[in-house]
Amino acid sequence: MPWQFVRKSSAVLAPDTTEATPSPRTRFAFKLFRELTGEDGSNVFFSPASVMLCLAMIQDGAAGETREAMAHALEIGGLDSVDRGYEIADLKSPFRRREHVEVTGANSLWCSDRVQVCPAYAAKLWRMYDAQLAALDFGSADAVQRINAWINERTKGKISHIVDSVSPLAAMIAINAIYFKGRWTRPFERALTRDGLFTTATGQKKQLPMMRQSGAYPYYEDRELQAVVLFYEGDMAMHVILPAERTNPRQFQHSLSSAAWEARLSRFDSVLGTIQMPRFKLDYRAPLEPALKALGMERAFDHERAEFDGIQTDRPPVWIDQVLHRAVAEVNEEGTEAVASTLVEAYCLGREQRPPRQFQMIVDRPFFVVIRDETSKTILFMGWVGDPS
Repeated sequence: MPWQFVRKSSAVLAPDTTEATPSPRTRFAFKLFRELTGEDGSNVFFSPASVMLCLAMIQDGAAGETREAMAHALEIGGLDSVDRGYEIADLKSPFRRREHVEVTGANSLWCSDRVQVCPAYAAKLWRMYDAQLAALDFGSADAVQRINAWINERTKGKISHIVDSVSPLAAMIAINAIYFKGRWTRPFERALTRDGLFTTATGQKKQLPMMRQSGAYPYYEDRELQAVVLFYEGDMAMHVILPAERTNPRQFQHSLSSAAWEARLSRFDSVLGTIQMPRFKLDYRAPLEPALKALGMERAFDHERAEFDGIQTDRPPVWIDQVLHRAVAEVNEEGTEAVASTLVEAYCLGREQRPPRQFQMIVDRPFFVVIRDETSKTILFMGWVGDPS
């Protein structure tokens, strides 16, 4: 038994791969996570909110079967226009002005000078997404510089660029950027940070700075994992999930679903204990086309079948050529700073009562992490930390 206190009813928390949770954005987050994880257990860190917002902007310009396929992949296929509006509003709600924590988001659509955005589509982009529309000659020498400058400004220099080149054949580029900076409600004391062994996904043992603190935390454990919630000032929180020792990382990653997530969240208790976890920095970048095709968006990437009626060009057809995502995070004793950007380029041509207890959670092996707005329940960032160094 990996730790002392294990719920006897852990069987009811068996992973439910049907993603049977009412939240489309949570279902999409876990589906995309499972597609992005690799066999080697290496780091994965991304913003499901950023990806979903950026793709939803593009989906609103699609038509026919392309629109339906994208909606299905984004888990919004069964929503009417009103509920869809609520879902987009919830995705944007973490970006509201608030004290103590900084969360900002921005959307933009860059159109080739030979492309015209339909007025109704342009109006929806402004109304629903607060998106900035800009015309740009993608063949010009400063096209890449202007796009990267926009990203750099919205992520406060943490992501200085997302593209190295832009094809003159591009019809439009949609971009979302998210910035988050929060201080822990109770910062870790630097004097308590000590080097400790961390076993990486590849089996390497590394000496890493391990932060440590004790107190009362929302906590859950069963035979498969330990989980704790660490709060930032304001209403943001980091959920740290540590698989049991000798757990197969790939199997554990694939067991993570929105249904299992919701089931476990409902069973957290306030428990006294000690948490020990590494400081870490992550810089993750990945093309998302393979994952999105696996989720059912193949048609949008097919130049012979894609339908994007919201975009008019003298060189039809229009299709999605690439989806790029980059996310950066730094977690230390004071708090967390994390940013993400997504770019889409389209081309033409019940609780059980338990006695008081204490836990010890030593995060010395690969773990799963979520940063969430606790008011809207929107997951801003999600990742698998196979090597914190």
